[in-house]
Amino acid sequence: MKKIAVIGYGALGKILTRALVEKLDTSYELKGIYDSALSEESIDIAGKSVPLYPSFDALLKDDTEIVVEIAGVGAVKEYIPPLLEAGKDVVITSVGALADEELYEHIRKTAETAGRKVHITSGAIGGFDIMRTLYLMGGATSEIQSTKAPKSLNGAPYLKGELLPENEKCTAFEGNAREAIAGFPKNTNVSVATGIVTNGAEHTGVRLVSDPESRGNTHRVTVENDRAKAVVEITSKPDPNNPKSSITAAWSVVALLENLASPIQFF
Repeated sequence: MKKIAVIGYGALGKILTRALVEKLDTSYELKGIYDSALSEESIDIAGKSVPLYPSFDALLKDDTEIVVEIAGVGAVKEYIPPLLEAGKDVVITSVGALADEELYEHIRKTAETAGRKVHITSGAIGGFDIMRTLYLMGGATSEIQSTKAPKSLNGAPYLKGELLPENEKCTAFEGNAREAIAGFPKNTNVSVATGIVTNGAEHTGVRLVSDPESRGNTHRVTVENDRAKAVVEITSKPDPNNPKSSITAAWSVVALLENLASPIQFF
């Protein structure tokens, strides 16, 4: 069994840790959770008492082999490099942080030097394999259109306090993935993920649509070259406790971890 820890115990962190206890308990031992907003010594998860790390330093020093970040863009910059230096593999869910090319390269070099692995989750989308295939063939273009309800987008820095209309569909943003994550940091991790496996965040087009009639978060990714075209479209319901995120974002981590533990690799 691999020893695993989780950084972040928000809405998605709760889904992830429960799945670890209930579904992956034969492959992973959940050693603990680190969340600076919590002061308890332990949390009951599906009948199991899971310790809370009193500090990030305590997590760095323990014998955990894999650490999952599910705490937000800021956590990637603060926690991922020292975790790698401490000899731990990591899973990044807040992929939007990697739109920062300097941070991306720093994490890559740190992992290489430490001999560790950084795993990027697919989050609310999928199809990384075919996207990467078309990109490697050469000459590919990549773009993503995300459609969400106005309440999922309101409050984003890009909107500067303005509210999106509740009675009509509109384009809330159009640009590239780097601009998208800066303007909508809680909504557009998927655009950066698309960029990472294809042309990079700066060269991946993003269109963000606000639709009052939307009952879920829909992402339509298109990657195309002169010999093939891939369209991946996924609609998932937003987390009722965190409408800016999709429940599938947490479950994509579960799928990744199951795949890593399996003798047969699916992707």
